[in-house]
Amino acid sequence: MSVQTQRLSLRKFLWIAPLTVVAAIIANEILYAIVAALIPSVGQWPLAGPVQIIFGTLVYLLLGSLVFALVVRFSSRPVRTYWIVASIGLILSLALPISAGAGYVPPGQPVPDTATVITLSLMHMVAYAITLTMFTRLTRTTS
Repeated sequence: MSVQTQRLSLRKFLWIAPLTVVAAIIANEILYAIVAALIPSVGQWPLAGPVQIIFGTLVYLLLGSLVFALVVRFSSRPVRTYWIVASIGLILSLALPISAGAGYVPPGQPVPDTATVITLSLMHMVAYAITLTMFTRLTRTTS
């Protein structure tokens, strides 16, 4: 990759970041609604619902946005560096749904079934794919 395609604009990022958050929330809500309609147990788990999806996606992507801004500011190869950092972040974020499926839930809460764990994990992957694509492609500049 040439140095020219590695330049990213933090100015563009100021409008791309909120757009990315909204896109990821909408995609995750759609995914959850479809799976919950097909597999009712997914929609019945009390720790996941539309509000939790909005706030969970928002928190993860705010953190991802901060990391992206820091990578752009300090890395000589921000696209490659962010791919690596975001991939590590995805792997770490999957610990939450996987550990919930293994029984690590708040006291008195039911353990999610396999379909719910897979759905929650897919939602993490969807947000990752949207964020990585929008951040690294839409913020590029050739100047």
